[in-house]
Amino acid sequence: MWYVIQTVTGKELELVHTIRKGVIREKQRQEHCFVLYQECFRRRNGELKKGVELLFPSYVFVETDHPEEFFAELKKIPKAAYFLGMDEGFWGIYEEEEVFLRRLMEDTCKDKSDSGETKERGFGLSYLIRPSLVWVDKEGQIQKAQGVLSFYMDRIVKQRLRKRSVVIEIPFCGRMRRIRLGIRLKEDG
Repeated sequence: MWYVIQTVTGKELELVHTIRKGVIREKQRQEHCFVLYQECFRRRNGELKKGVELLFPSYVFVETDHPEEFFAELKKIPKAAYFLGMDEGFWGIYEEEEVFLRRLMEDTCKDKSDSGETKERGFGLSYLIRPSLVWVDKEGQIQKAQGVLSFYMDRIVKQRLRKRSVVIEIPFCGRMRRIRLGIRLKEDG
């Protein structure tokens, strides 16, 4: 089953490294721990520039069959306890949410390891999600999409073609959330 750990924004990869070193490696477990990044576009001086940003700031994802043991071990690591904060934000995600995450992870960039994690650009503890290719009509409305967005066309609540992003609304982490996903047009290459 999959779980989410909420941590301090900006410390996600540090927590993943701490978990892999202190819980997974030492206990020789088969658990999987990661964060999600996405490629995005920014306009600078009228030109689109590709960048990278966290898809879920302050969230670290863990796949484990032993959540109670995992969390107990996690709390024993002083560095990890700092990341968890006062609320001890560790909770399971629903099957529909796991399906969404798996769809995102299927759409990662090339040069993946056997586990699907990206090797390039220092993303060894994370996944880099690529923007979905979209086709628009004459009025500028998205008509078709490839990638993860193709599953959530009916969930689009906002589209910003110029900024190459859409916002979808889906249940995630126990409530309805708006998640911004990157898109690209055919002319973007």
